[in-house]
Amino acid sequence: MKLISRLLFIPVAAAFVVFAVANRHEVTLNLWPLPLEVDLPVYIAVLGALAAGMAIGGSAQWISDGRWRRRARAGRRKASALERRLTLVEAAREAGHEAGTTAPEAPPPRRPRLPRLRLKPRDPA
Repeated sequence: MKLISRLLFIPVAAAFVVFAVANRHEVTLNLWPLPLEVDLPVYIAVLGALAAGMAIGGSAQWISDGRWRRRARAGRRKASALERRLTLVEAAREAGHEAGTTAPEAPPPRRPRLPRLRLKPRDPA
């Protein structure tokens, strides 16, 4: 993957250099509503707008991917907790085998209780 990205970087960088060399004319950039005017070469204005668009788009994507990063962190925490628990269970089982006894079995999981419905008798009206 690194090789492909490096091979793609070279022609893109060359295109930027050619664009910059070919577009050295001055343009006036009016920063409305501010009373500012800046004289820049065309390539700085165009490449600056491209860089600003990429930064804004990347920031928006990073913010929208926050949910997936949060889920990944929770998954890593859960996996490490389960690994620690497994290590403790294996150590307890080994200690039980060495002592000649077996480790006690865990009780079966409880089923959730459903609420009971209590019906009121009807009033004979």
